[in-house]
Amino acid sequence: MSGHAELRHLRAFVAVAEELHFSRAAKRLNVVQQALSTQIRQLEDELGVQLLRRTTRNVELTEAGRELLDHARGILDAVSTAFERTRRTAAGEAGLLAISFTPTLADETLPLLVAELHRRHPDVTLQMCEMWQAEGVAAVKAGRFDVGLARCPTLSGDLECATLRHEKIGVILAADHALADESPVPLAALASMTLTIWPRTLSPGFFDEVVGFYRFNGFDGPILEFEYLSSGVFHTDPAARTEVACGRAFSVAFETQFHPVPDGFVWRPVEPAPAVPVHLFWRSVAGPAVQNFRALALDVAEREGWAASRLVGGVTGHDR
Repeated sequence: MSGHAELRHLRAFVAVAEELHFSRAAKRLNVVQQALSTQIRQLEDELGVQLLRRTTRNVELTEAGRELLDHARGILDAVSTAFERTRRTAAGEAGLLAISFTPTLADETLPLLVAELHRRHPDVTLQMCEMWQAEGVAAVKAGRFDVGLARCPTLSGDLECATLRHEKIGVILAADHALADESPVPLAALASMTLTIWPRTLSPGFFDEVVGFYRFNGFDGPILEFEYLSSGVFHTDPAARTEVACGRAFSVAFETQFHPVPDGFVWRPVEPAPAVPVHLFWRSVAGPAVQNFRALALDVAEREGWAASRLVGGVTGHDR
């Protein structure tokens, strides 16, 4: 056996085996009957066995033919599935999409986007990983992840981004703090307290956006950067938690960040407050799956009434 049997031979054989009639099988395959007979003979010659018994009135499967029919159907089904999956992957409707996201987006923004992706493209497999801003940018830039979600990412090179929303950031105070009953809390009342926040090296764009806004509006207190770098942020960092609990410090957070706020603490809006943007970013050479995700993310932003979205190219990812 030389191994020259082709898919067309298997399709021809399955059609005849199921119809048990050459004329009907030829019509089903939209080929002339002579060509169909030739393909069956070629397959039998290739295998060195008789697959069909032909009489003047009917066609019957031999035992070898029945054995091949079981396998041939599976082969053709597998090939059809593979071809369809390949086409859908090329269109971004199947395959793997890897997403990095920063901790403050895990409780509202990301779940809404994921739900919409599953609704529109159920055959896309997601791989998501929580990362700090700087490492998320590096991961997307290196191609280890397809897209990233972060607030004020500092982008360069061939990275592009779209603004999905703007959220005002509030403050976390001890529940028994003198300012805990204020809503909003005047920013001036925080001017000499300690601000606890994640390290600038991990989220430089976000750090600069928030701290820069506070400094511009009269805040002159010290900065305490978290030592325990987890998604729990201030309340899983012993030093920061103690300082906030004792009323000497405050932390910053979005209203959508905690569900609920940890016991013993409260979230309050602050006035004035920076409106911090959320960005989706990707490489300019990204394929259809990324473009599909970008499109649905902008649709979700519009549907949810988030800030108007616009495409931003290259050098920086945050809006001033």
